[in-house]
Amino acid sequence: MRGRIFRIKKTTILRLSFILNTLLFFVSSILSFMFLKDYDLWFFNFCINMGVHLMVRSFLFRLDSSCYFGFLLFFIGIFYWHSFLFNIMAFYSVFIVLAFSMASFFTSHYFNQPFHSFLSISLILVAVDLLVFLIKLISIWFFLAIILLIVILLICRYLTLK
Repeated sequence: MRGRIFRIKKTTILRLSFILNTLLFFVSSILSFMFLKDYDLWFFNFCINMGVHLMVRSFLFRLDSSCYFGFLLFFIGIFYWHSFLFNIMAFYSVFIVLAFSMASFFTSHYFNQPFHSFLSISLILVAVDLLVFLIKLISIWFFLAIILLIVILLICRYLTLK
């Protein structure tokens, strides 16, 4: 049957994913309140757990929008934890752009969408450009010129897709 995996209904697996991720969210939030004393981490715990749930949903029902949003939320949460633990919050904006890039990459990989491949590559270039700007190796005008060039190349590639 197409609606079952290992004789378990897909909706049952989705409900179990929701229950498990909700429990993990509450446990990780309570632990971050108690031990890390950072009261903003609950949101990023939520992003991680909601992202995992949406990824499960996308793999069960072949939904590309759930895949993209799930990977996006997951990587936003993971990169915040990474930035928080290594004390590199000044570069968190680079990680946000990388989260979009990785979400596009995984969506293009699982659903064979070529536009997401080009979007992923463009966003990696934007992240590198942003990192170089944040380190103060280039000026704001050079930064904006590179962004404009990347956007123009992405638009040209989109218009030439078949």
